[in-house]
Amino acid sequence: MPLVRSSTGRRRFGAASLLGLAGLGALLLLALGSSSASAAGCPSFRVLHNDRIGPAVLPAGPYTLTPAAGSGITCPMASQLFARFLEDYDGVLPSPWRVVAEGSGRASFRRGGQLGFSVARNGGGGGGGGGNNPQIGKLCPGTFTVNASTSVGALFFRKGPYLIYLPSGSNMPCRRATGLFTRFLGQPGGRLPFPWRLKNQTATFYKPEHPVRSAFRIEPANGAGPA
Repeated sequence: MPLVRSSTGRRRFGAASLLGLAGLGALLLLALGSSSASAAGCPSFRVLHNDRIGPAVLPAGPYTLTPAAGSGITCPMASQLFARFLEDYDGVLPSPWRVVAEGSGRASFRRGGQLGFSVARNGGGGGGGGGNNPQIGKLCPGTFTVNASTSVGALFFRKGPYLIYLPSGSNMPCRRATGLFTRFLGQPGGRLPFPWRLKNQTATFYKPEHPVRSAFRIEPANGAGPA
């Protein structure tokens, strides 16, 4: 780019050069802003009831998810993983993931020896449960009580309170899901009636011909993992 000589004999950059520097500065500011937004965490994720993932205690309410620097995990990936871990029936996460409890409403999730992402509840205290979250579906109101410990398929449902979720995309009414779960608990030998199937990892009952539309999920009222 040609330079313009001033009347004093000093060299100065032309207008095009100044515009180029201004553009570079704007790009740097944009990058810094993006980095700050990433450090601040992802958009809020709502936990619908007082939950637990293994040793991590997660009261109901809004959470900020923060991917670890250099992990390669994006905000959408962190949301999908957190939703998947909340759905886990026994609190044992799929390898190589593990959870590290960091106090009520705080936890980090490690992939092997590396930090993947962390979660922290926004604000203090507990929060009202219920409602729905597009990532984990709709929480049916109230609790369902299993009166006697029973096996259904490969899963064992201990005596106690449970929650019923309708996964995103399911059009099953809560009352229908409650009736079906009651029926399944009463099946001889714990065998599911045709054509129902069970996803053991998330305790999701579904029909193969409509695996999303005709589905509901069972979760211990106190969350997944050792009591």
